[in-house]
Amino acid sequence: MPILSKSKFISGIQCQKKLYFDFYRKDLKPPLTEAQKALFASGHNVGELAQKVFPGGKDATPDSYSNLSQSIKLTADWIAVGIQTVYEATFSANGAFCMLDILHYQNGECWAIEVKNSTSVKDYHITDGAFQYWVMDNCNYKPDKFFLMHINNQYVKDGAIEPKKLFHLEDITNQVISLQEMVGEKKSELQKILIQRDATSGIPVRKEPEKEIGPHCGNPFECDYKAHCWQHVPDKSVFELYRGSGWEWYEKGILKMEDIPEGVNLNTRQQLQVNGVKDAAVHIETEQIKEFLNTWEYPLYFFDFETINPALPYLDGTSPYQQVPFQYSLHFIAAPGAKPEHKAFLAQPEDYRETAVNDPTRALMDQIKQDIGTEGSIVAYNASFEKRILNFLGDRFPEEAAYIENLNSRFVDLLVPFRSGWYYRPEMNGSASIKAVLPALVPEMSYSNLEINNGDMASSTFEQMIYQDHEDAGKIRQNLLKYCEQDTLAMVKIWERLLEEVE
Repeated sequence: MPILSKSKFISGIQCQKKLYFDFYRKDLKPPLTEAQKALFASGHNVGELAQKVFPGGKDATPDSYSNLSQSIKLTADWIAVGIQTVYEATFSANGAFCMLDILHYQNGECWAIEVKNSTSVKDYHITDGAFQYWVMDNCNYKPDKFFLMHINNQYVKDGAIEPKKLFHLEDITNQVISLQEMVGEKKSELQKILIQRDATSGIPVRKEPEKEIGPHCGNPFECDYKAHCWQHVPDKSVFELYRGSGWEWYEKGILKMEDIPEGVNLNTRQQLQVNGVKDAAVHIETEQIKEFLNTWEYPLYFFDFETINPALPYLDGTSPYQQVPFQYSLHFIAAPGAKPEHKAFLAQPEDYRETAVNDPTRALMDQIKQDIGTEGSIVAYNASFEKRILNFLGDRFPEEAAYIENLNSRFVDLLVPFRSGWYYRPEMNGSASIKAVLPALVPEMSYSNLEINNGDMASSTFEQMIYQDHEDAGKIRQNLLKYCEQDTLAMVKIWERLLEEVE
């Protein structure tokens, strides 16, 4: 009988084919992205800190996850002798097993506690909690209460992190109990899918479930096997339609954007996208763009922040998942016809550690004041983000409030012509992001040759440097600087191309 873990049970709930692949076709799973690696690392750190809410427990973590027998035995032995708290308590029953983050006995009650690095309880948290409850119940360790321990995003760090204030315990006992019948039935159903028997010989056979693609491919998680199951979906499909209902078209038998019939009700961006696919149509509203660009005042400051948003805050005065800047790039153009000058800031990773003396955001704020004067337009791509980070700095340094208010009043957003549909090329494929706009307008520029080529990678790389020193720190810093410089240089080049188009 195939043994189901909590994660595989959740896979089966999402899609039976996903579960089958988890067991028998892991070769189809792509390598972890940098963002996924960072998320897993964050979850591990959150789990370790959560144990301090219930300190002094015994740890049943196995030496190898391929053999849990020792963890199961340790858990049972420790419960038998009255150990109050067990970390990674492990249980197995009827072809299922689970590892519980924290098992704790409080006032005669058995508490099952599952730790999540989210800031609220999600529906799938209830489902995997129900699975754990079922396993514990079926091996005679039914908990009296089941808790979801998640992060309190209202917590503000002041000195060493206080775990009891950082985490919130939410009682989900009634919800997981209400799902017990479903868990038992679903578990049996999923195990039958994994091992089927030949109708004639009765010999166990493996048979991939038949499952059409659908909204479940991204709910509650983007499926690891999507590239395999979506091989029949071509480029320029209805699923790429800007804010479109791809599944509605798919159910009508329409897979390609070029097959969307004329006269259907599409919004402006969608219509531009479809026209681009069908007719290679370029759309430029010259007067709108010219009017927009004429509002800009020299000197021009093309500006971009890079941030981290850690689950466990590094700096005093910050909260979980708050965006905290560590870097910026600036291209400065003094007057019409002047060549761009580049300036940059990149914090020292060690300044984000508990032992740090210097506040890196103070150094960043001081450098901004040196680099950006009190007159001229500040150009950003999706300027609301940069303004939000500046407001964070204003809250952090109230004495800079007037200066930051001046900065925020001068922003112009280079995203506007593309988001508004004033400028569209088919190469943009419906997207107004700078990563789509740049190759469409300035094909000679690319992020593909950069060691760090996206914001998630920049953030996770800098966080790794916070956690530990690197022998090649100098090279990594240069890669971070090159990436951020590319963002502001890209804005300069896009702006120059727009000027050419409307002259």
